[in-house]
Amino acid sequence: MRKTKLVVSAAAVSMMAALALSGCGGGTTESAAANGESSSAEGAKTITVWAWDVALKQLQAAAEKYKETNPDVEFVFEEMGTDQIYTKLATTLSTGNGLADVILLEGEQVSGYASKYPEGFAELSDIVSSDDFLPVKMGEVTVNDKIVGFPWDAGPVAVFYRTDYFEQAGVNAEDIQTWDDFIEAGKKIEATCTTPSGEPVKMLPISPNSSGFYRLLLTENKGSFFDAEGNTIVNSAESVEAMEIAKKIYDSGIAYNYADWSEYEGVVVNETVAAIPEAVWMMGTIKDKGPEQSGKWGVMPLPAFPGKEAAGSTNGGSNIVIPAVSANVDTAKDFVQFALTDVQLQVDGFVNYGLFPSYIPAYEDPTFSEPDEYFGGQNIYEIFIELGKTVPAVNYTENFNEALSAAGATCAQVYLEGADPTEALESLQTDLVSKFGK
Repeated sequence: MRKTKLVVSAAAVSMMAALALSGCGGGTTESAAANGESSSAEGAKTITVWAWDVALKQLQAAAEKYKETNPDVEFVFEEMGTDQIYTKLATTLSTGNGLADVILLEGEQVSGYASKYPEGFAELSDIVSSDDFLPVKMGEVTVNDKIVGFPWDAGPVAVFYRTDYFEQAGVNAEDIQTWDDFIEAGKKIEATCTTPSGEPVKMLPISPNSSGFYRLLLTENKGSFFDAEGNTIVNSAESVEAMEIAKKIYDSGIAYNYADWSEYEGVVVNETVAAIPEAVWMMGTIKDKGPEQSGKWGVMPLPAFPGKEAAGSTNGGSNIVIPAVSANVDTAKDFVQFALTDVQLQVDGFVNYGLFPSYIPAYEDPTFSEPDEYFGGQNIYEIFIELGKTVPAVNYTENFNEALSAAGATCAQVYLEGADPTEALESLQTDLVSKFGK
Protein backbone atom coordinates (compact mmCIF):
# COMPACT_ATOMS: atom_id res chain seq x y z
CA MET A 1 0.00 0.00 0.00
CA ARG A 2 1.37 3.39 -0.94
CA LYS A 3 2.03 5.75 1.94
CA THR A 4 0.51 9.16 1.31
CA LYS A 5 2.87 12.03 2.16
CA LEU A 6 1.30 15.46 2.43
CA VAL A 7 2.71 18.93 3.07
CA VAL A 8 1.04 22.33 3.12
CA SER A 9 -0.35 22.78 -0.38
CA ALA A 10 -0.71 25.70 -2.75
CA ALA A 11 -4.31 25.87 -1.58
CA ALA A 12 -3.10 26.43 1.97
CA VAL A 13 -0.77 29.12 0.70
CA SER A 14 -3.79 30.78 -0.93
CA MET A 15 -5.65 30.65 2.36
CA MET A 16 -2.66 32.07 4.22
CA ALA A 17 -2.49 34.89 1.72
CA ALA A 18 -6.15 35.66 2.27
CA LEU A 19 -5.64 35.78 6.04
CA ALA A 20 -2.51 37.89 5.92
CA LEU A 21 -3.41 39.92 2.81
CA SER A 22 0.12 39.36 1.57
CA GLY A 23 1.93 36.79 -0.57
CA CYS A 24 5.24 35.08 -0.07
CA GLY A 25 8.12 36.22 -2.23
CA GLY A 26 10.45 34.22 -4.39
CA GLY A 27 13.41 34.64 -6.64
CA THR A 28 12.90 35.40 -10.32
CA THR A 29 14.72 34.43 -13.46
CA GLU A 30 14.96 36.58 -16.56
CA SER A 31 12.57 34.98 -19.05
CA ALA A 32 12.59 34.73 -22.81
CA ALA A 33 8.91 35.69 -22.92
CA ALA A 34 9.57 38.82 -20.88
CA ASN A 35 11.97 39.96 -23.59
CA GLY A 36 9.51 39.39 -26.38
CA GLU A 37 11.18 36.15 -27.45
CA SER A 38 9.43 32.83 -28.05
CA SER A 39 12.29 30.50 -28.89
CA SER A 40 15.86 29.79 -27.89
CA ALA A 41 18.96 30.13 -30.00
CA GLU A 42 18.62 26.48 -31.03
CA GLY A 43 15.09 27.08 -32.31
CA ALA A 44 13.31 25.34 -29.43
CA LYS A 45 10.09 26.91 -28.20
CA THR A 46 10.43 28.47 -24.76
CA ILE A 47 7.53 28.43 -22.30
CA THR A 48 7.84 30.76 -19.32
CA VAL A 49 5.91 29.90 -16.17
CA TRP A 50 4.96 32.10 -13.20
CA ALA A 51 3.93 30.14 -10.11
CA TRP A 52 4.55 29.82 -6.38
CA ASP A 53 5.59 27.28 -3.80
CA VAL A 54 4.75 23.61 -4.31
CA ALA A 55 2.66 24.29 -7.41
CA LEU A 56 5.84 25.48 -9.13
CA LYS A 57 7.62 22.27 -8.15
CA GLN A 58 4.79 20.16 -9.52
CA LEU A 59 4.77 22.08 -12.81
CA GLN A 60 8.52 21.55 -13.06
CA ALA A 61 7.97 17.81 -12.67
CA ALA A 62 5.25 17.96 -15.32
CA ALA A 63 7.60 19.82 -17.66
CA GLU A 64 10.25 17.11 -17.33
CA LYS A 65 7.70 14.46 -18.27
CA TYR A 66 6.32 16.60 -21.10
CA LYS A 67 9.79 17.04 -22.59
CA GLU A 68 10.12 13.28 -22.98
CA THR A 69 7.77 13.50 -25.97
CA ASN A 70 8.31 17.18 -26.76
CA PRO A 71 12.08 17.68 -26.70
CA ASP A 72 11.84 20.89 -28.74
CA VAL A 73 10.12 22.73 -25.87
CA GLU A 74 12.19 24.52 -23.23
CA PHE A 75 10.85 25.90 -19.94
CA VAL A 76 11.81 28.86 -17.80
CA PHE A 77 10.26 28.85 -14.33
CA GLU A 78 9.97 32.03 -12.27
CA GLU A 79 9.03 31.54 -8.63
CA MET A 80 6.80 34.33 -7.33
CA GLY A 81 4.40 34.84 -4.46
CA THR A 82 0.78 35.67 -5.15
CA ASP A 83 1.29 39.40 -4.63
CA GLN A 84 4.22 39.43 -7.03
CA ILE A 85 2.18 37.76 -9.73
CA TYR A 86 -0.78 40.08 -9.25
CA THR A 87 1.48 43.14 -9.30
CA LYS A 88 3.02 41.91 -12.54
CA LEU A 89 -0.39 41.27 -14.08
CA ALA A 90 -1.58 44.75 -13.12
CA THR A 91 1.26 46.30 -15.09
CA THR A 92 1.44 43.90 -18.04
CA LEU A 93 -2.08 42.83 -18.97
CA SER A 94 -2.94 46.34 -20.14
CA THR A 95 0.01 46.43 -22.53
CA GLY A 96 0.52 42.75 -23.27
CA ASN A 97 4.26 43.16 -22.78
CA GLY A 98 6.37 41.10 -20.38
CA LEU A 99 3.83 38.37 -19.69
CA ALA A 100 4.71 34.74 -19.07
CA ASP A 101 3.12 32.01 -21.18
CA VAL A 102 1.66 30.06 -18.26
CA ILE A 103 0.49 31.82 -15.08
CA LEU A 104 -0.84 30.39 -11.82
CA LEU A 105 -3.72 32.27 -10.15
CA GLU A 106 -5.75 31.64 -7.04
CA GLY A 107 -9.11 30.27 -8.10
CA GLU A 108 -11.10 33.26 -6.93
CA GLN A 109 -8.91 35.72 -8.81
CA VAL A 110 -9.45 34.50 -12.38
CA SER A 111 -12.78 36.25 -12.93
CA GLY A 112 -11.48 39.59 -11.69
CA TYR A 113 -8.64 39.76 -14.20
CA ALA A 114 -10.70 38.23 -17.01
CA SER A 115 -13.49 40.75 -16.42
CA LYS A 116 -11.14 43.72 -16.34
CA TYR A 117 -9.18 42.47 -19.36
CA PRO A 118 -11.74 40.51 -21.42
CA GLU A 119 -9.22 39.80 -24.18
CA GLY A 120 -6.33 39.16 -21.82
CA PHE A 121 -6.48 35.38 -21.53
CA ALA A 122 -6.68 32.73 -24.23
CA GLU A 123 -9.97 30.86 -24.40
CA LEU A 124 -9.49 27.23 -23.37
CA SER A 125 -12.84 25.67 -24.21
CA ASP A 126 -11.12 23.44 -26.78
CA ILE A 127 -8.97 21.75 -24.13
CA VAL A 128 -11.21 21.85 -21.03
CA SER A 129 -14.04 19.33 -20.81
CA SER A 130 -16.35 20.73 -18.17
CA ASP A 131 -17.74 17.31 -17.20
CA ASP A 132 -14.25 16.21 -16.14
CA PHE A 133 -13.89 18.84 -13.40
CA LEU A 134 -15.65 19.77 -10.17
CA PRO A 135 -18.48 22.25 -10.87
CA VAL A 136 -17.10 24.87 -8.47
CA LYS A 137 -13.78 24.86 -10.34
CA MET A 138 -15.53 25.31 -13.69
CA GLY A 139 -17.29 28.30 -12.18
CA GLU A 140 -13.92 29.82 -11.28
CA VAL A 141 -12.58 29.62 -14.84
CA THR A 142 -15.75 30.50 -16.75
CA VAL A 143 -16.22 34.23 -17.32
CA ASN A 144 -18.87 35.71 -19.63
CA ASP A 145 -19.61 32.19 -20.90
CA LYS A 146 -15.96 31.68 -21.93
CA ILE A 147 -13.52 29.24 -20.35
CA VAL A 148 -10.45 31.37 -19.71
CA GLY A 149 -8.56 29.19 -17.27
CA PHE A 150 -7.63 25.56 -16.66
CA PRO A 151 -8.89 24.14 -13.33
CA TRP A 152 -6.24 22.67 -11.07
CA ASP A 153 -6.27 21.98 -7.33
CA ALA A 154 -9.49 22.21 -5.37
CA GLY A 155 -10.37 22.96 -1.74
CA PRO A 156 -13.46 20.90 -0.80
CA VAL A 157 -14.34 21.39 2.86
CA ALA A 158 -15.26 18.87 5.56
CA VAL A 159 -14.77 18.73 9.35
CA PHE A 160 -11.53 17.41 10.81
CA TYR A 161 -12.20 16.27 14.37
CA ARG A 162 -10.33 14.83 17.36
CA THR A 163 -11.69 11.34 17.89
CA ASP A 164 -10.20 11.16 21.39
CA TYR A 165 -11.94 14.33 22.55
CA PHE A 166 -15.21 13.15 21.03
CA GLU A 167 -14.92 9.77 22.77
CA GLN A 168 -14.01 11.34 26.11
CA ALA A 169 -17.11 13.55 25.98
CA GLY A 170 -19.38 10.77 24.79
CA VAL A 171 -19.97 12.44 21.42
CA ASN A 172 -20.62 10.29 18.36
CA ALA A 173 -19.61 12.03 15.13
CA GLU A 174 -22.37 10.24 13.22
CA ASP A 175 -24.95 11.86 15.49
CA ILE A 176 -23.91 15.35 14.41
CA GLN A 177 -26.29 15.88 11.52
CA THR A 178 -27.02 19.61 11.84
CA TRP A 179 -25.19 22.70 13.07
CA ASP A 180 -27.44 22.65 16.14
CA ASP A 181 -26.11 19.16 16.88
CA PHE A 182 -22.61 20.55 16.40
CA ILE A 183 -23.23 23.25 19.00
CA GLU A 184 -24.56 20.75 21.55
CA ALA A 185 -21.58 18.48 20.96
CA GLY A 186 -19.26 21.44 21.45
CA LYS A 187 -20.81 22.23 24.81
CA LYS A 188 -20.33 18.65 25.99
CA ILE A 189 -16.70 18.65 24.89
CA GLU A 190 -15.94 21.98 26.55
CA ALA A 191 -17.50 20.73 29.80
CA THR A 192 -15.55 17.47 29.71
CA CYS A 193 -12.22 17.84 27.93
CA THR A 194 -9.12 19.86 28.74
CA THR A 195 -6.05 20.71 26.68
CA PRO A 196 -2.56 19.60 27.78
CA SER A 197 -2.19 23.04 29.37
CA GLY A 198 -5.38 22.54 31.39
CA GLU A 199 -7.73 24.85 29.46
CA PRO A 200 -11.22 23.76 28.36
CA VAL A 201 -11.25 22.40 24.82
CA LYS A 202 -13.22 24.58 22.41
CA MET A 203 -15.17 23.04 19.55
CA LEU A 204 -13.79 25.02 16.58
CA PRO A 205 -11.62 28.01 15.69
CA ILE A 206 -13.19 31.21 14.34
CA SER A 207 -11.48 34.46 13.39
CA PRO A 208 -14.06 37.08 14.46
CA ASN A 209 -12.63 39.78 12.21
CA SER A 210 -12.71 37.58 9.13
CA SER A 211 -15.52 36.46 6.85
CA GLY A 212 -13.97 32.99 6.56
CA PHE A 213 -16.44 30.93 8.60
CA TYR A 214 -19.50 32.85 7.39
CA ARG A 215 -18.36 32.40 3.81
CA LEU A 216 -17.85 28.67 4.36
CA LEU A 217 -21.45 28.47 5.54
CA LEU A 218 -22.67 30.72 2.73
CA THR A 219 -21.20 28.42 0.09
CA GLU A 220 -22.55 25.34 1.85
CA ASN A 221 -25.98 27.00 1.78
CA LYS A 222 -25.55 27.49 -2.00
CA GLY A 223 -25.29 31.25 -1.66
CA SER A 224 -22.66 33.75 -2.82
CA PHE A 225 -21.80 37.44 -2.86
CA PHE A 226 -23.00 37.84 -6.47
CA ASP A 227 -25.60 36.23 -8.70
CA ALA A 228 -24.99 34.89 -12.21
CA GLU A 229 -25.35 38.39 -13.69
CA GLY A 230 -22.90 39.92 -11.22
CA ASN A 231 -25.52 41.64 -9.08
CA THR A 232 -24.65 41.95 -5.37
CA ILE A 233 -26.80 39.60 -3.24
CA VAL A 234 -25.19 39.62 0.20
CA ASN A 235 -28.64 40.18 1.71
CA SER A 236 -30.15 37.05 0.14
CA ALA A 237 -32.06 34.53 2.24
CA GLU A 238 -29.15 32.10 1.94
CA SER A 239 -26.71 34.73 3.15
CA VAL A 240 -28.85 35.79 6.11
CA GLU A 241 -29.31 32.17 7.15
CA ALA A 242 -25.56 31.56 6.93
CA MET A 243 -24.81 34.61 9.06
CA GLU A 244 -27.45 33.61 11.60
CA ILE A 245 -25.89 30.15 11.96
CA ALA A 246 -22.42 31.67 12.24
CA LYS A 247 -23.61 34.06 14.96
CA LYS A 248 -25.43 31.26 16.79
CA ILE A 249 -22.28 29.16 16.86
CA TYR A 250 -20.10 32.07 17.95
CA ASP A 251 -22.56 33.23 20.62
CA SER A 252 -22.81 29.70 22.02
CA GLY A 253 -19.27 30.08 23.39
CA ILE A 254 -17.86 26.97 21.72
CA ALA A 255 -15.49 28.91 19.42
CA TYR A 256 -11.81 29.63 19.98
CA ASN A 257 -10.83 33.09 18.71
CA TYR A 258 -7.76 33.32 16.50
CA ALA A 259 -6.26 36.26 14.63
CA ASP A 260 -3.80 35.01 12.03
CA TRP A 261 -2.35 31.95 10.35
CA SER A 262 0.19 31.21 13.09
CA GLU A 263 -2.61 31.14 15.67
CA TYR A 264 -4.67 28.99 13.34
CA GLU A 265 -1.86 26.42 13.14
CA GLY A 266 -1.54 26.79 16.89
CA VAL A 267 -4.91 25.15 17.54
CA VAL A 268 -3.33 21.93 16.28
CA VAL A 269 -0.02 22.38 18.10
CA ASN A 270 -1.71 23.26 21.40
CA GLU A 271 -4.60 20.79 20.95
CA THR A 272 -6.98 23.67 21.58
CA VAL A 273 -10.02 22.56 19.57
CA ALA A 274 -11.96 19.37 18.92
CA ALA A 275 -12.91 20.17 15.33
CA ILE A 276 -11.71 22.24 12.39
CA PRO A 277 -14.11 22.82 9.48
CA GLU A 278 -11.63 23.31 6.66
CA ALA A 279 -10.53 22.35 3.16
CA VAL A 280 -8.79 19.11 2.29
CA TRP A 281 -5.38 20.79 2.34
CA MET A 282 -5.66 21.21 6.12
CA MET A 283 -4.66 17.56 6.50
CA GLY A 284 -1.13 18.56 5.56
CA THR A 285 -1.03 21.22 8.27
CA ILE A 286 -2.48 18.86 10.87
CA LYS A 287 0.07 16.15 10.10
CA ASP A 288 2.93 18.65 10.03
CA LYS A 289 2.03 20.45 13.25
CA GLY A 290 0.76 17.46 15.21
CA PRO A 291 2.78 14.37 14.26
CA GLU A 292 2.30 12.90 17.73
CA GLN A 293 -1.48 13.12 17.26
CA SER A 294 -1.55 10.32 14.67
CA GLY A 295 -4.61 8.15 15.17
CA LYS A 296 -6.45 10.88 17.07
CA TRP A 297 -8.08 12.61 14.09
CA GLY A 298 -11.01 11.76 11.86
CA VAL A 299 -13.04 13.48 9.14
CA MET A 300 -16.79 13.92 8.85
CA PRO A 301 -19.04 15.84 6.45
CA LEU A 302 -20.15 19.38 7.24
CA PRO A 303 -23.28 19.48 9.42
CA ALA A 304 -26.40 20.47 7.53
CA PHE A 305 -28.55 23.57 7.76
CA PRO A 306 -31.93 22.98 9.45
CA GLY A 307 -34.29 21.12 7.13
CA LYS A 308 -31.66 20.73 4.41
CA GLU A 309 -29.35 17.97 3.22
CA ALA A 310 -25.67 18.13 4.05
CA ALA A 311 -23.58 19.75 1.33
CA GLY A 312 -20.03 20.85 0.72
CA SER A 313 -18.15 24.11 0.70
CA THR A 314 -14.80 25.25 -0.69
CA ASN A 315 -11.73 27.19 0.36
CA GLY A 316 -8.57 27.69 -1.63
CA GLY A 317 -7.21 26.14 -4.78
CA SER A 318 -5.66 27.47 -7.97
CA ASN A 319 -6.05 27.58 -11.74
CA ILE A 320 -3.81 28.31 -14.71
CA VAL A 321 -4.30 31.00 -17.33
CA ILE A 322 -2.52 31.60 -20.63
CA PRO A 323 -2.17 35.18 -21.87
CA ALA A 324 -3.75 35.64 -25.29
CA VAL A 325 -0.68 37.58 -26.50
CA SER A 326 1.69 34.70 -25.82
CA ALA A 327 3.74 33.82 -28.90
CA ASN A 328 3.36 30.18 -27.88
CA VAL A 329 -0.35 29.87 -27.05
CA ASP A 330 -0.80 26.48 -28.74
CA THR A 331 2.26 24.95 -27.09
CA ALA A 332 1.32 26.43 -23.71
CA LYS A 333 -2.20 24.99 -24.04
CA ASP A 334 -0.82 21.58 -24.96
CA PHE A 335 1.50 21.59 -21.96
CA VAL A 336 -1.14 22.78 -19.49
CA GLN A 337 -3.65 20.21 -20.70
CA PHE A 338 -1.01 17.50 -20.33
CA ALA A 339 0.14 18.67 -16.89
CA LEU A 340 -3.37 18.90 -15.43
CA THR A 341 -5.03 15.83 -16.98
CA ASP A 342 -2.25 13.26 -16.76
CA VAL A 343 -3.61 11.12 -13.93
CA GLN A 344 -0.22 10.05 -12.59
CA LEU A 345 0.93 13.67 -12.44
CA GLN A 346 -2.23 14.60 -10.57
CA VAL A 347 -1.70 11.76 -8.12
CA ASP A 348 1.95 12.74 -7.65
CA GLY A 349 0.95 16.35 -7.01
CA PHE A 350 -1.47 15.20 -4.33
CA VAL A 351 0.85 12.68 -2.67
CA ASN A 352 3.92 14.90 -2.73
CA TYR A 353 2.42 18.34 -2.21
CA GLY A 354 -1.21 18.03 -1.10
CA LEU A 355 -2.55 19.44 -4.38
CA PHE A 356 -6.03 17.90 -4.37
CA PRO A 357 -7.04 17.56 -8.02
CA SER A 358 -10.27 18.91 -9.45
CA TYR A 359 -9.86 16.51 -12.40
CA ILE A 360 -12.53 13.91 -11.64
CA PRO A 361 -10.98 11.00 -13.61
CA ALA A 362 -7.98 11.16 -11.25
CA TYR A 363 -10.20 9.97 -8.39
CA GLU A 364 -10.28 6.49 -9.96
CA ASP A 365 -6.63 6.02 -8.98
CA PRO A 366 -6.24 3.65 -6.00
CA THR A 367 -4.53 6.42 -4.02
CA PHE A 368 -7.92 8.05 -3.42
CA SER A 369 -9.41 4.89 -1.93
CA GLU A 370 -6.56 4.13 0.48
CA PRO A 371 -7.06 4.36 4.25
CA ASP A 372 -4.92 6.94 6.03
CA GLU A 373 -3.17 5.64 9.13
CA TYR A 374 -2.83 9.11 10.61
CA PHE A 375 -6.63 9.44 10.50
CA GLY A 376 -7.21 6.12 12.22
CA GLY A 377 -7.28 4.11 9.00
CA GLN A 378 -10.24 6.08 7.69
CA ASN A 379 -10.56 6.69 3.96
CA ILE A 380 -10.93 10.42 4.27
CA TYR A 381 -10.45 11.18 0.57
CA GLU A 382 -13.82 9.74 -0.44
CA ILE A 383 -15.51 12.22 1.88
CA PHE A 384 -13.80 15.20 0.24
CA ILE A 385 -14.45 13.86 -3.25
CA GLU A 386 -18.18 13.43 -2.67
CA LEU A 387 -18.53 16.77 -0.89
CA GLY A 388 -16.53 18.50 -3.63
CA LYS A 389 -19.03 17.33 -6.22
CA THR A 390 -21.89 19.05 -4.35
CA VAL A 391 -20.38 22.55 -4.36
CA PRO A 392 -22.04 24.65 -7.07
CA ALA A 393 -20.28 27.07 -9.40
CA VAL A 394 -19.78 30.51 -7.86
CA ASN A 395 -19.65 33.80 -9.80
CA TYR A 396 -16.84 35.70 -8.10
CA THR A 397 -16.72 38.75 -10.47
CA GLU A 398 -14.12 41.50 -10.51
CA ASN A 399 -15.56 42.87 -7.24
CA PHE A 400 -14.92 39.79 -5.12
CA ASN A 401 -11.87 41.03 -3.20
CA GLU A 402 -13.56 44.24 -2.12
CA ALA A 403 -16.73 42.39 -1.13
CA LEU A 404 -14.70 39.86 0.86
CA SER A 405 -12.93 42.58 2.82
CA ALA A 406 -16.19 44.41 3.53
CA ALA A 407 -17.84 41.17 4.63
CA GLY A 408 -15.08 40.67 7.18
CA ALA A 409 -15.95 43.98 8.81
CA THR A 410 -19.61 42.97 8.85
CA CYS A 411 -18.78 39.66 10.53
CA ALA A 412 -16.88 41.53 13.24
CA GLN A 413 -19.98 43.65 13.87
CA VAL A 414 -22.13 40.52 14.17
CA TYR A 415 -19.72 38.47 16.31
CA LEU A 416 -18.19 41.13 18.51
CA GLU A 417 -20.80 43.90 18.66
CA GLY A 418 -23.96 41.80 18.60
CA ALA A 419 -25.29 43.31 15.37
CA ASP A 420 -28.43 41.72 13.95
CA PRO A 421 -27.45 39.55 10.92
CA THR A 422 -30.29 40.75 8.72
CA GLU A 423 -29.67 44.42 9.44
CA ALA A 424 -25.90 44.06 9.10
CA LEU A 425 -26.20 42.35 5.73
CA GLU A 426 -28.76 44.88 4.48
CA SER A 427 -26.29 47.63 5.34
CA LEU A 428 -23.50 45.75 3.58
CA GLN A 429 -25.73 45.26 0.54
CA THR A 430 -26.42 49.00 0.35
CA ASP A 431 -22.73 49.87 0.68
CA LEU A 432 -21.59 47.40 -1.96
CA VAL A 433 -24.30 48.33 -4.47
CA SER A 434 -23.32 51.97 -4.10
CA LYS A 435 -19.70 51.03 -4.88
CA PHE A 436 -20.30 48.50 -7.64
CA GLY A 437 -23.41 50.02 -9.24
CA LYS A 438 -25.42 46.83 -9.02
